[in-house]
Amino acid sequence: MVSSSKIKPMNKIAIFVQDFQKATAISKKLVSLDLGVSFFESYCKEIDDYSIAVVDLNVPDFGNTRFISELRLNSKIFIIGYVSKIIKKSHDELKSSGCNIILSNTSIVKNIESLVKKALN
Repeated sequence: MVSSSKIKPMNKIAIFVQDFQKATAISKKLVSLDLGVSFFESYCKEIDDYSIAVVDLNVPDFGNTRFISELRLNSKIFIIGYVSKIIKKSHDELKSSGCNIILSNTSIVKNIESLVKKALN
């Protein structure tokens, strides 16, 4: 885990993204909102202190119902996922596992600021 700063728990965002360019673009937008951003490679107990998780559902380790369910069961985190192609069956499974919002890859960077603002209110 890499933290950008020590910020109140309600303003901390956990990022589960392996694509460096996408992670950089997302984190820049979130840091511009004065939010704390941390990158994670797997679920850990520290996630309980975070309000929102941004999850790359294209990555097999993150884009599965087991991982999303684990995040949801062990915290009250708001989960924003993104995927290259939205397929109804997998979309429905991930939503029922606990993903609050699922967007396309192209929409995540463009919409992350407004989504996070809504989730924090």
